[in-house]
Amino acid sequence: MTYRIRLRVAAGLLAATLASAAPGQTPEQPKVAPGPGEPDLVAILRDRYGLAMFDDLANPVRGKSTDVPALFRKAGPGPVVYKPVIALGLETRNRGGWYRSGNDGTPEKTETWTYTFKNQAGDLETGANIPPRLESGSKVEFDPGDAPFGLWASNDGLDDGGVFSEPAVVARVNKRLAPQPYKAMIYPNRDKATGKLVPHSYIIGWEYSTNDDFQDVMCQVDNVVLLDPRP
Repeated sequence: MTYRIRLRVAAGLLAATLASAAPGQTPEQPKVAPGPGEPDLVAILRDRYGLAMFDDLANPVRGKSTDVPALFRKAGPGPVVYKPVIALGLETRNRGGWYRSGNDGTPEKTETWTYTFKNQAGDLETGANIPPRLESGSKVEFDPGDAPFGLWASNDGLDDGGVFSEPAVVARVNKRLAPQPYKAMIYPNRDKATGKLVPHSYIIGWEYSTNDDFQDVMCQVDNVVLLDPRP
């Protein structure tokens, strides 16, 4: 085999290897997979938002999970809007809200909404029951002021403190999930019809169990900027 042919073969093998790998996947990133009979996050992101699971991920794990972007700041006048849009986790009551960390690192949580519901696969195809109906007393708007804040979600079937946008807070608060504290995949929100990003809007795939499907609760948050922790 000549030198040029060997180069072409090597280039072909490299291209095939790159094509088979998930773009944007890093060795540190959790390997996302749905449970048996559950919808696939890849399909949900693609079909509803025109997003790619790893290429469009705004908080990828590159090294330490404590270094991922995980806090938000209000983007402009008016309230922040944080709401669940797809419910695929446990059917016991789900809760969500925002937090700031106290002086001892413990999150000071404010609850904003609850629901007790689970979407079926057919709902994703028809749009029925999306978003889930919130329970009485819920609200989706809050005003955190100008300081950075995090978001959280939890389920009453798991009495463990919940999950937080900051992996370090999950590790500190939730003993069950401390070995795998990265529990929120954050994406810029895209209008699939136009292909344009929605300004200051994000989609969050939450995972509060241990199977890493990141679709237990999918939420949308508006009027925020995702802060990068790097200097």
